[in-house]
Amino acid sequence: MSKWEAILFPEQEIYQQRFSSWKLFLLFIVLTVVFTIIGTMIPLGGLIGFDWSHFYGIGRVPPFYPPWTIYIVNLFTWPILIGLTTASFAIAALRRSIHPISLAVSFFCLPLLWTLFLGQLEGIALFGLLWMPWLVPLALIKPQLAIFAFGAKKQYLIVAIIFLLLSLIIFGLWPIKTLSVESYYGEGRYQQNIGIGLWGLPFALIAFWLSRGDMDMLMLSGCFMLSHLIPYNLLPATPAIARLKPLPAILAVLFSWMPLVANRIGPIGWWFGWLFILWLWINLAVMRYPQHKFSRFFAKSLFFRN
Repeated sequence: MSKWEAILFPEQEIYQQRFSSWKLFLLFIVLTVVFTIIGTMIPLGGLIGFDWSHFYGIGRVPPFYPPWTIYIVNLFTWPILIGLTTASFAIAALRRSIHPISLAVSFFCLPLLWTLFLGQLEGIALFGLLWMPWLVPLALIKPQLAIFAFGAKKQYLIVAIIFLLLSLIIFGLWPIKTLSVESYYGEGRYQQNIGIGLWGLPFALIAFWLSRGDMDMLMLSGCFMLSHLIPYNLLPATPAIARLKPLPAILAVLFSWMPLVANRIGPIGWWFGWLFILWLWINLAVMRYPQHKFSRFFAKSLFFRN
């Protein structure tokens, strides 16, 4: 069993910066307070915070969300949501950062700014991932990507399975609604949705195998099999930008904005969002498997150098 455990859950270090638990907690509190104060200065109205003001902030949680979502969002206000989202991203990126430039540019990625602009809940999921696996209910409040992060370690996976089983006992077969998310949109599939569903399962399985033990790579791999994927859903995986060298990190941020070419060329432009996913995963794979001929080929490119 230990042999299979080592194969399925290999130790992969994704954190470059080390903090004691207390220092990490205090830093998170300070950042949350600072960004929450900033959040009080951002007016809520119009397109700013649209999803928060029209849904979560008034207790209107769509039926395809996990059933415990309503209890969690009731604990938040608009400024606190901004504070928690930004602080969670800052901590996640800081722990992963290999260079100050990579860390700094990661804050300009589209998934983070779009999440903040809409008042979406991906920041709460990212907060849950900071203290895996104990905040599993928060991590799975937006489960598209976060659920794959639990495959990084056996103990994470066990806790997630236990929690999901308990949730089925308490709330019934709620995942049926979550997996049928597209059927709840009266206007049909969103143009921003770049999910390819089970058509991408073969690619996902290959990517999962190559990503074992790395929660960032696993979340990016999961994108290949999602039927509902809007670019801001990528927020839990975007702190991985800080793991890249400066030039690849800058390119990753630029690629993250590519879906907005849809404003110029039409709905097909949203599919350019896959450039960010592929670029980020490939960079992480090149760093993880430096001796592979695939990695050596890409390592010779200017874009993968320091």
